[in-house]
Amino acid sequence: MPACTYCDAPVETHDPVCVCECADGTGSTIDARFCNYACLVQHVEEAGLTLGDRCEWSPDADGCC
Repeated sequence: MPACTYCDAPVETHDPVCVCECADGTGSTIDARFCNYACLVQHVEEAGLTLGDRCEWSPDADGCC
């Protein structure tokens, strides 16, 4: 039984979330399993996976209403 990437709990006993990164778009490779969204969020925050990955938005930018 696969374990949660974050907390090592069995993923099948919860509401699992699988994270895939596929260059060919097939979705066949599962890179990580989480037992729920809370574990996924904690993993992302603690690993700093969103640092430096944000868009800059301005209401004055082209194409804005």
